[in-house]
Amino acid sequence: MQVTPTGRFPIVRGGQHPLRAALDAWRARGDSAPESALEDPDVQAAQALATRELLAAQEDCGVDLPSDGYVPVYDEWFAWAPSVAGVRLENAIRYLDTNTYYHRWHLTERPRRLRPGPHVAAFQRAAAMTDRPLKPCLFGPYTMWAYALREGEGDTTAAFDALVEIWAADVAELAAAGARYVQIEESVLLRPKHRADLPLVARAAKRIAEAAPGVQVILHFACGGVGDLLGPLLDVPVAGIGLDFTDAYREPNLAALTNWHGDKLLQAGIANAREIRIEAPEELRDTLQAVTARVPAARCLAAPSTALLYLPGHAAVEKLSLLAAAAHRGREMVA
Repeated sequence: MQVTPTGRFPIVRGGQHPLRAALDAWRARGDSAPESALEDPDVQAAQALATRELLAAQEDCGVDLPSDGYVPVYDEWFAWAPSVAGVRLENAIRYLDTNTYYHRWHLTERPRRLRPGPHVAAFQRAAAMTDRPLKPCLFGPYTMWAYALREGEGDTTAAFDALVEIWAADVAELAAAGARYVQIEESVLLRPKHRADLPLVARAAKRIAEAAPGVQVILHFACGGVGDLLGPLLDVPVAGIGLDFTDAYREPNLAALTNWHGDKLLQAGIANAREIRIEAPEELRDTLQAVTARVPAARCLAAPSTALLYLPGHAAVEKLSLLAAAAHRGREMVA
């Protein structure tokens, strides 16, 4: 089974990293606008260094389909905002029930794309450093919509559809730059008050996939049980679905797999990216076997449950290494 990450990595070690130092120096100059940070040469150089480090770490861990190591300025929502007209940044808001905060968008009008989002430049930067296939991991348009403050024209169906068009254009540019896989993170859909918005997620995913027919789009859903949403999600015309098989979600999501059908990829979140405890190899293998008893291993990707960002760096690397060893064990037995 191939192994892939599901989002960003931790980079700070002992409170230190060149990117943190570059951001501290940028902040000290008094210009807090995201545009100035994105254009700062010292910040750009530190992002490139972090990207190279993360690509090397993934290779050392045995990852088959690495991410591009995207390291945003502050957070993805902050970094993306300058690319979209009609968005104002507000105070940070907690994402799901994690310990990470993102700068909330405030939609006051129908959004318009001004330029490619920072994920495009991040992918191009990483692709120049490796000849391996890379999988960019983006928050999805529904997540941004669900967390946004919305008013006036910014709180209309047309505004949501305009947001989707921005994502479709960026994924098309990623495809043009060579991306063959793109993960779209929409975990908020699994929260009770958002589950009824499945049609919005389905419509958005269909449009994004249409804009980049050469890309295998994977909708990822962490930190929740999929339940009765799995059937409709399997009808969405994307290449794959990601689910969380850790902690309290393991048994409910394994049970949901009895209804799996079709030839979609399953991105199986096996290693718990929200717990510092390192899983025993047999624990990972047991979950992998339970998943592949329901979905053929050839149609599965083994992954952390969500972004490894929430862990200390040493734990993130160890979890990814052990996951790769467990997922590759069957390959070694065949060889």
